[in-house]
Amino acid sequence: MSPKTSAQILVTLSLAYGITIGILGALESSALTTVAIAGALVLGALWAIRGMIARS
Repeated sequence: MSPKTSAQILVTLSLAYGITIGILGALESSALTTVAIAGALVLGALWAIRGMIARS
């Protein structure tokens, strides 16, 4: 997978995450905090891994 493709995939996932958090916030869902924390950790880890791999 090329660095450009992986970046496009991660940007799409980040956008989907943001939309999901926005919808949960608008609906005042009790799962908002859990989803926000878990999603942020996963996305942050994926971006970090991508950065380390793309550098090599």
